[in-house]
Amino acid sequence: MLKQEFFWLDIVNMILGTAIIVITALALFGSSGVFLHSMVFLLGGFMMLLNTIKNLKKRSLLAVTFAIFTVLLFGIYAYVFYYYYYLGTK
Repeated sequence: MLKQEFFWLDIVNMILGTAIIVITALALFGSSGVFLHSMVFLLGGFMMLLNTIKNLKKRSLLAVTFAIFTVLLFGIYAYVFYYYYYLGTK
């Protein structure tokens, strides 16, 4: 099983998915501020980026879908980061 081509990408996806679930629970039930909310989108963007890389090697249509969602998640992260950290401090 260790010799499979995308084994380590799947392990990283599992770790990122677990981290996203934990951070989401902390952000919803705690008063942590905006930092954890933006981290959910950042980690989601990295997870989608890994899936895009994984599917680009297969040259599938799924890679295009993952690429679109990657740009979307990084865009949401950038908006949340900009809005709360730069416009919220004025």
